Amino acid sequence: MSELLVHHLKIDERFSKLIPPLSEKEFEQLEANIIRDGCREPLCVWNGIIIDGHNRYRICQEHQIPFAVTPMHFSSRDEVIAWICDNQLGRRNISEEMRRYLIGKRYEAEKTIGARNAIGRNQYSEKEDCTIIWSNPPKVKNIYRTAEKLGDEYHLSHGTVLKYGAYARAVDTLTNAAPELVPQILSGQVKMSQENVLELAELSPGEVKALSSKLGQFSGDSYIKYSDIRDSLPIKNTRDRFPRQKAPSTSIKDMPTHDPDGEITSLSYTIPSWISAIDRARKNAVIPDTSNNARERLRNELMGLINMADAMLKALREE
Repeated sequence: MSELLVHHLKIDERFSKLIPPLSEKEFEQLEANIIRDGCREPLCVWNGIIIDGHNRYRICQEHQIPFAVTPMHFSSRDEVIAWICDNQLGRRNISEEMRRYLIGKRYEAEKTIGARNAIGRNQYSEKEDCTIIWSNPPKVKNIYRTAEKLGDEYHLSHGTVLKYGAYARAVDTLTNAAPELVPQILSGQVKMSQENVLELAELSPGEVKALSSKLGQFSGDSYIKYSDIRDSLPIKNTRDRFPRQKAPSTSIKDMPTHDPDGEITSLSYTIPSWISAIDRARKNAVIPDTSNNARERLRNELMGLINMADAMLKALREE
């Protein structure tokens, strides 16, 4: 740990967005405390980049107040992201939406690290954002080990952890299209279910921007419902694309254009329920008390699932 005076550190937006912002009142209180007592808690820094202490850094820079740093040692950005998420999840005042996002981001980061290890590569030597090419896909039980670990840690099914990962990916997609919208979703100011966020991420950037601009019509501290905003948008086919009720029977002439992502998307939403069912049976079944026939049947079905999963992974790799 070393004390620094007005030292310029780097801020990485992909790290800082993982840290829930303080309210105006909380920031003012922190500022008053630092001006009065100095910066008592060191900033955590990795390779000259702040990974914890952004608000303290801003205050110290503005008021020329010395501060200390604690160098953190990580070997990849994924490790940093996992650490930040874990650190922030220890806070008591984060919204449920932010908690869901942080668990999902930690899962995505640790999944990437685990994937690199599974193919015998040194995770510490990988370049940022590299593409993993599976020469020998690991068994299904290894693929979901990360979800199971985080599920145990946060008292969730690992199917739920997988859904949080999908949620985090959708939020990141929205960040690219309308970055001003995401903080309002993660703070809970805009009330949007996990399914709504996934739906919104499927829209075009222009449609997301149009929806985001509608937020300016709402004022005050009351929560905003996604349905209220969506219903006011002149976006065609939004509901047709994501029907909430079974569509009435139509003739071939009236059928909508084929969605090339339909089968893949449907499978992506179905698999987490399989995982949850397998995990529940693994934990609750007393295996020694089951019959040989039951065990053999399940074994055959699981092997079929593994083989089909390997075949699908191969098809994805080839594309």
